[in-house]
Amino acid sequence: MPTRHNSLVPTLILCIVALSSLAPAQTVTPICNPKIQANKELVTPAQRKAAGEIAQPPLTDTTDGFAWPDTQLGVIKTDSGYMFFGSDGGYHARQMWEGQYYGNNKYGSITRTVGTLDNPLGTEPPIDVTIKPNPDPSVNPFYSAYDYMGGGPVYQVPPGMPGAGNLLMVYHAEIPTIQTQSFDSVFALASSNDQGMSWTDLGEIIRINQAYRTDMDGFDIGDANLVISPDNKYFYIYFSDWLANGTTHWGTPPTITVLSVARATISSVLNDAFGEHPRAAAFEKYYKGWNLDQGLGGYSQDLNPNGGYGGNMQVVYNTYLKRYQEFINQGVLIAYAESLDGFHWSIPTVLYDFRKDPDMPSVYDVPVGMGDNPNVLDKEFYIFYTRLPNGQGWNGASVDRFTMSCQ
Repeated sequence: MPTRHNSLVPTLILCIVALSSLAPAQTVTPICNPKIQANKELVTPAQRKAAGEIAQPPLTDTTDGFAWPDTQLGVIKTDSGYMFFGSDGGYHARQMWEGQYYGNNKYGSITRTVGTLDNPLGTEPPIDVTIKPNPDPSVNPFYSAYDYMGGGPVYQVPPGMPGAGNLLMVYHAEIPTIQTQSFDSVFALASSNDQGMSWTDLGEIIRINQAYRTDMDGFDIGDANLVISPDNKYFYIYFSDWLANGTTHWGTPPTITVLSVARATISSVLNDAFGEHPRAAAFEKYYKGWNLDQGLGGYSQDLNPNGGYGGNMQVVYNTYLKRYQEFINQGVLIAYAESLDGFHWSIPTVLYDFRKDPDMPSVYDVPVGMGDNPNVLDKEFYIFYTRLPNGQGWNGASVDRFTMSCQ
């Protein structure tokens, strides 16, 4: 892909051999057999191109153009429709526009569009802005090291909580591994108090266990969403981890977890994000309990070592099933699993394999609910996905949608 941050997903995940001795017993049988009822193109390549021509501030990347959405979309419902958030993966050069400076000389962004579930692009100009540095440089000393910063998964703070009405975003950042022409990647948070017109960096929350080196293999951690725990006290976030193995190669011996989780209390995350000195709260990874390791480089346990499919995790709660659903993006396929508690998971099954399509596209997918909260699912729901046909780059990219039903 022209924007390189997800280019290694199929290679990385298909080579996973996990550490089964660390995992809880697998006891979950799925009760939803998700079936695709319809498949529809919502945004054509021509419509994407036209939107890029009116984006605000103007695009500065003459090669990739409007490389949107280069992450999973985040979706919130408003009084008049829906807001969608996703990264424009193109290069955002520093520029003066309408009396203000925009851009950060990096790839990626948080781009807002206003539309409907049938037209996520809408008719208004996309607001295509980059993440501003935190006013306190010590909050994220690695900001200048990233060459990509972009995100989509968004959480709108409910009434009565710190920062009510504001937005909290998980973004994906990359640090180039110069000698291997690839990248390491991390999860970090950004906040917006103006409905996505601007975003401020809050710093990192998750790094893999393998320490960064310029000669390490590339590792794509994806762009996951914040998930509310069963007791409503914590934010969970799911990812594949690279457990350090004494080399810079994740395959010798293979030590990539299929499914790891970290958490932080909702109260700490919101208080720190929207307090007097905005910053990201500390997350901790799970390993035989919550009392061992921290999110920034700590060790983690594989929750589903026999799962066979890993990659970018989108986990959502389904009120019809009264279960969590996991949609696993491997770049070329989507797999599916279920859990009652967020820890014990069914063995994933393939929901759709895009390698069977004639143009063998790569995708970024996100489940979207049809009710008042698009981040909660029911018996029927959608899967929105960016579709990038093999060999066509962003010129051929579209936004499509599966209509799904639990059978």
